[in-house]
Amino acid sequence: MSPYLWFAIAMAAIAVVGLLVTGNLAATFNERAKADLKAALEPLSDQLGGTIDVETASINGRYHGQITTAQVVAGPGGMGRLFQTTLVEPAGGESWKAIVTRPRDESAEWQRTFEGPLEQLLAPSIHPLLDGLLPFPGWFEMKYEPEAGMLSLTRAMQSRRDIPTPERFALYLQTLESAASVNRSIQSGEDAG
Repeated sequence: MSPYLWFAIAMAAIAVVGLLVTGNLAATFNERAKADLKAALEPLSDQLGGTIDVETASINGRYHGQITTAQVVAGPGGMGRLFQTTLVEPAGGESWKAIVTRPRDESAEWQRTFEGPLEQLLAPSIHPLLDGLLPFPGWFEMKYEPEAGMLSLTRAMQSRRDIPTPERFALYLQTLESAASVNRSIQSGEDAG
């Protein structure tokens, strides 16, 4: 048999073994990542009495009777990851969005924006709620969508493992509940007036 043929067989065997090893490593890393994600989401799920879906990195449950979800979502244009917590809030009325950004420079002023027709009524109550969520530089966005009947709180994740601690998640839930109460009160006042 030709040495070239032996060489080709040896190279093919090396390629097959390499593919098997790579596939096995990929499967192992994937299973570890899912196990880590599940471990990070379980304490959050306990607060909602809900269920975890590791494939979509989400939790579904109820917070004080309100349907609530939390999920890792892709950022705009697929850039980065966001952690989004959503509370069903069927108050109706007008949509709005509030953003609070804490800059890295401690001497710089925080940036607060509000989009929507109820700025004068909602911003003074919503911005302080978001301020309380920023112990470090970063940003939070709270958005109310009356068509979907949802109030959502979103923040950027620094890494794949940047799932909030149970204490931080409890603060997110309390903030959403407080914002829902303010929103409901003001939106119903708008409907009446």
